[in-house]
Amino acid sequence: MSQADNQRIYKNTLLLYIRMGISMLISLYTSRIVLQVLGEEDYGIMTVVGGITSLFTFMNGALSEATSRFITFELGKNHLTSLKKTFNAAFINHLILSFIILILCETIGLWFLYHKLVIPEIRMSAAIAVYQFSIIGTCLGIILVPFNSLIMAHERMGVYAYLSIFDVLLKLALVITLQYIDYDKLIFWAAGGLFTSMLYQAFNILYCRKNFVEAHFEFHKEKKLYLQMFSYSFWDFLGSLSSLAQGQGLNMLLNMFFGPIVNAARGIAMTIQGAIVQFSSNFVVASKPQIIKLYAEGNIQEMMRLVYQTSNLSYFLLYLFALPLCIELDYVLTLWLGEYPIYTVPFAILIIANSLTWSIKSSRVTALHATGQIKLSNLTVGVILCLTLPVSYLFLKLGYSPISVFVITIIMTLLAELVACFVLKRYLDYSIKDYLLQVYGRCILVSILSFPIPFTIHWVMPYGFIRLCIVTLVSTLSLCLFAYYYGFSKEVRDKAFAIIKNRISKILCKK
Repeated sequence: MSQADNQRIYKNTLLLYIRMGISMLISLYTSRIVLQVLGEEDYGIMTVVGGITSLFTFMNGALSEATSRFITFELGKNHLTSLKKTFNAAFINHLILSFIILILCETIGLWFLYHKLVIPEIRMSAAIAVYQFSIIGTCLGIILVPFNSLIMAHERMGVYAYLSIFDVLLKLALVITLQYIDYDKLIFWAAGGLFTSMLYQAFNILYCRKNFVEAHFEFHKEKKLYLQMFSYSFWDFLGSLSSLAQGQGLNMLLNMFFGPIVNAARGIAMTIQGAIVQFSSNFVVASKPQIIKLYAEGNIQEMMRLVYQTSNLSYFLLYLFALPLCIELDYVLTLWLGEYPIYTVPFAILIIANSLTWSIKSSRVTALHATGQIKLSNLTVGVILCLTLPVSYLFLKLGYSPISVFVITIIMTLLAELVACFVLKRYLDYSIKDYLLQVYGRCILVSILSFPIPFTIHWVMPYGFIRLCIVTLVSTLSLCLFAYYYGFSKEVRDKAFAIIKNRISKILCKK
């Protein structure tokens, strides 16, 4: 991989981190206000009702992955004509899919809302309104996917960052307004969310049409291309279905057994997870186009080297924030929300623990998708992950607490990861032993070494803001130290040292 490619990844990652920092601060503030204004019950209703549409959008996840892969692949091969045809085929496929999901949501989804979810009768009309707004937003979001894929494939992370910041600023204005209206606040929040989403999507489409010639619609009767994308998506459906099972499937299950208050706890836990996961996912997002393009060029060895580095770095970036947060979670929640629903702390810790595994696997999954060989992976890994839902149902039926659901999720994720390593070996020439040692081995070692010191400080110091600051500082220094010496190979350390030395030299020369 050239120095220019490396610099592009670093630049794009920086832009994504700027976007993430602004988005995270605003999101945390809006989550606090929304919980306080709506109350635990309405907040739980919002998360579980809005999630019904996700039960049907697992098909979109598969098709979106196919769209991203095919567009980036054609861009890597520099075939403009094929790129145009691919974009238009993707747009038509997503248009058809949005119509199918609309039908499913207005039939099966509506029946599920009326007859299976635990919602107080007095709030049912508001729940219906939230559900309808959610359907419209979901269908519009599906149609937008090919345009998002174009921006990412062209590595225009700056545009993606600016549009995302614009979106969260609109949400900030919405949450400020929410505090002062007399109308039903739950309905107003759902309607306002749809409006801000529509504005974001409109700007996204306008940018693509203005800057990318392939974004102009022209119908092509390329049956082979449609079949290729649908065939690829079909085998990715199981993977998307597994994400659904571990996401909204479990959320519905918790609602059926414990009601909306537990959904509120999970919703807060997912907000925390979403905020810190961005720290690692930004690097994965920035490197994803390069992984696919390296495969398209036939440079497999360099691609796998990038997969290893990205996996380690994404894990350490996530653990950097997960470690002090999990240690001081009770105080952070009190500082952030004041009062919070029961089970929020264990839910958040277990969800973050599962996210650490997902941060490692993201780059490896990208490498597998680059090959186009996803059938076996989804028939094995996807099925294992899907088992999370029936196994969790069995445990809840036997009287276990809602915490058991998240423990089962972690166990299934780790089992699926082990199987996935062997599946990838069929399509790429790499060493499983080396992968496990260099990626999982290093991540586990650094995690174990960096945990005791900050936890000891948490144990001996009195509860409060000063302890939070010291634990955060010590855990950061501890992780950085052990990650540098044990988290990366000597080659990566030497390269990082050379880059830092070069930067310092340039600064001194300017002076």
